[in-house]
Amino acid sequence: MTWEAELAFAQEAAGAAGALALERFRGAVGARRKADGTWVTEADEAAERRLREAIAERFPDHNVHGEEEGLLRADGGPATDGAPTWILDPIDGTHNYVDGVPVWATLVALAVDGEPVLGVVEAPALGETYAAARGLGARLNGESIHVRPAPPLADALVLFGAFADFLPEHEELLLRLVRGAGRDRGLGDFWGHMLVARGSADAMVDAARLALWDVGALRPIVAEAGALLTALDGSRWTPGGPALCAAEPLHAEIAALAR
Repeated sequence: MTWEAELAFAQEAAGAAGALALERFRGAVGARRKADGTWVTEADEAAERRLREAIAERFPDHNVHGEEEGLLRADGGPATDGAPTWILDPIDGTHNYVDGVPVWATLVALAVDGEPVLGVVEAPALGETYAAARGLGARLNGESIHVRPAPPLADALVLFGAFADFLPEHEELLLRLVRGAGRDRGLGDFWGHMLVARGSADAMVDAARLALWDVGALRPIVAEAGALLTALDGSRWTPGGPALCAAEPLHAEIAALAR
């Protein structure tokens, strides 16, 4: 099965939700902390509502799993077992959004039988739209993207998320990466993974406890660009765990350090 129609819909929906969030950017009205300590704003909630409305109109028998409103059937009822599921993060990088940092994005994925088959990353403040579907390749603003040939760690540009996320469990890994890499930069959230996918960096290591909506849209893009997105030790990524993104053989080299 191909996913051209669903991908086109996802790009349109993500673009509309991202535009809505961009209109409110640097105002960040209604910003508050949730029970888990993360930020949410009125823009997060409005963007997710916009996405849910679009999905309900086009795919009423699908499920929608969003960061702000949870898992429901697209028409608002209880989720249907086994139905295709749209995975939404209306603003990934909400803390950046609140602070006025332009590294944030609307993430939209479609999962079938539990596996994401397409993903869209709409980063309007950066002017960047990443999109991919299984078997269709990955694109940035309509142009094909690919990872660059992976160098050994000693020559690699390694990106990582917040330093605090590595403490204490993964502190030694971070120190080994920083000491062993050719260069390192702290560029977290979705953008680190997209920089690997487009060939601007070699690896992204994120030690945060990532949710399904943080990663769902990234996986098809990374895969179609030629990289792997796994747990730090190279095993299958599961919700609530950290993530490693890189092409082989660098991926295997970093996963061995993590183990």
